[in-house]
This record gives sequence, C-alpha cells and structure tokens, in this order.
Amino acid sequence: DTWRGFRVVLLDGTCVSMPATAALFEHFGTSGHARNPGRFPLARMVVLGLARSRTILAYALGVYQDSETSLARTLLKHLRRGDLLVADRLFASAHAYALYLQRDLQFVTRLHQRVKLSKLRKLRIYGPGDMLVEMPVNAKQRRLHPELPATVIVRVIQARIRSRAGRGELYVVTSLLSAAEYPAAEIVGLYGQRWSVETLFKEFKVELSADVLRSRTPAGIANEVAARVVALNAIRTLMLEAAVQEGVDPLRISFVQTLRTVLSFAPAFALRRVEMLPQLYRRMLAEIARELVPERPGRQEPRMIRRETKHYPTLRQTRLQWRKTLAA
Repeated sequence: DTWRGFRVVLLDGTCVSMPATAALFEHFGTSGHARNPGRFPLARMVVLGLARSRTILAYALGVYQDSETSLARTLLKHLRRGDLLVADRLFASAHAYALYLQRDLQFVTRLHQRVKLSKLRKLRIYGPGDMLVEMPVNAKQRRLHPELPATVIVRVIQARIRSRAGRGELYVVTSLLSAAEYPAAEIVGLYGQRWSVETLFKEFKVELSADVLRSRTPAGIANEVAARVVALNAIRTLMLEAAVQEGVDPLRISFVQTLRTVLSFAPAFALRRVEMLPQLYRRMLAEIARELVPERPGRQEPRMIRRETKHYPTLRQTRLQWRKTLAA
C-alpha cells in the first residue's frame, strides 16, 4: 500500500438505505425536503481505504444531514504521520489542506471547482502546467479555527484526461512540493487511483448486500454495517494471502470469485479433521488466485442501463398502506 515510502489512503463517502420505519426516519433522516421527502431513510458513510489492498482502514457512520467533510475530520485520527491522502474535490479546500498538514499528512486531491487558479499567487513554475501557488484560507474557517494559518502553499498540476464527455483537463493539487522528488506524471497517476475506492464501495454495497440494509433499529443498522466491513476486510485478507502464496497481483484477483470460493470450501472446513485444515486452507488460497480478472486501465463504462428489470410502476407508499387502501 505504499508509494515512495508513503502509505496511500483513499477517502470518500457514500450513502446506504434501510427500511422505512419511524425509528429509522427519526434517527437518520432522508433526502429531499419537508414538502417532498425521500421515501426511505438514508445513512451517510465516509471511509478510509488502503489503495493497493482495498481494505477499509476506518469508517464513520452518520445521519443523512451530516456532511461528508465533518465525518471525514473524525477519521483523521486513524491515519499515521506521513500518510498520503487521496481524495476528490469535496475534501479539497485551503482549510482542509491546512488541517491535513497540521497532522503531518500529505495529500493529493482535485482542485475545487470554485477556486480560480488565475487569482492565486504563483510562487514557482516548474514547467507547463506544474506550479507552486499560495492559497488563502477562508476567513470564516479561520474565525472558527484560530489555529489555522492565513495561507497554505500547494503544488498544482494540470492533467489531460479522457472521460465519458470526451477529452478534457483537470488540475491536481498536492502537498508534495518537490518536482524533482515527485514527478508530475506520478502525482497524476496517484489521483487516478482514487477511482478504486468506487470498486471498494461496489464490493461493500453490491457483493455484500449493504446497499439496502435490513435492520429496523439504529443500533441494528450500525451492527449490520460493522459486520459487512469485517467481512470485506476478511475476504480482502484472504485475497492478499492468496496473492503472496501464488505470486500474483492482489488487485487482479476477483472479489466475487473469492467470496464464492470461501462459501464452497466452508462445508469441508467444518467436516475435515483438524490436522488436514492447513492443507485445505492452502488449496483454498490456490483456488482463489487461479482465475484473474483482465487488466483494463482507463476503462470507461456508461452510467446507464440497457434494459429495465421490470415494467411495474413505482410503489409510492408502504405495502401495509396499500393493503389497507385495497381493503377499504
């Protein structure tokens, strides 16, 4: 999980849904507004994940009205001094940068869309699209947190990308100021690793069925999330052990195939004699590492569906309310 001596940590947030019970609505809240509220309660979740092993280092679970940035601040205590934080532009602001630096954390983020690069003071030009700038800290944040400095010095790198909309450009901001020690191309590549946190969320929410939780109490929701985090890290640990045993890249091993292999080997582990379990465990690791997913760098997929799953209309009330209406 390291790059040039830094442990690369991904930061991002997501939401999870749950049953429409009064207790969950009251505790977590929902999207929308008073006149048009959402139909299901939502919890907000922010995760710190390791980039090369895709394990969850720490997470914070809050109500829907909690901002991802406030939840993220509660997670910084789980990071080591010198960790390299990779995040999107939601976590990119001058006061956030100052907070990271106060904790001796390095960072790579995308430039926030509200920042006007032309208005920032240029301190040094390394080359085309690579410069040191001085970024002022918001006055309101300085009143709330007097310990923050007036400005922070960061490095801004221009990168050309290919997205769904076509070819374009973005600006990457980092605290790694030396162009000689940290080449611009490698910094841009680090920001490209940020998208692997979306794969981590897919494994958590889709493969481990955490997208729509089933508990009907706030305590049950917290327990469900914790259990799935443990399950994800356990499966990822098996994938890492399989990669070491078989000498393959751990990110080439399929998460879904690993999950299926563990379930298929479970009855054998329950029935075999104790002295046979180490050999069975090694066989399971070999099976996990047998089928590798192809390398697909820069892959683009549309956020669209090809076919509707069902043609039924949307139910906009609970089933109990519908049955009472039908009975009436």
